[in-house]
Amino acid sequence: MKREQIEGVADKLTGKAQSVAGEWLGDPALEAEGDARQASGQVTKAYGDALDNVSTFVREKPLTALAVAAGLALVVSRLLRR
Repeated sequence: MKREQIEGVADKLTGKAQSVAGEWLGDPALEAEGDARQASGQVTKAYGDALDNVSTFVREKPLTALAVAAGLALVVSRLLRR
C-alpha cells in the first residue's frame, strides 16, 4: 500500500469520527469539517490508488509504458509549438 492510500483511509476515518461527534454534539461546524475531511481522504486515497496502478502497469509492461510516455511527449511537444 502506498503512503497516500494509508493517509486517505486515516483521513476518512478521522472525518467520519468528527462528523459523528458533530452530529451527536449538535455542532454543525464540526460535522461539516468532518464531512470535508472525509472527502479529502477519499481524494487522497484515489490518488494513491492511481499511483499504485501506474507503478504496477510500468513493472508489468515496461515497453508499453515507454511507448505511452513517448506518445504523450510527442503530443505535448506539438501542442506547445502552437
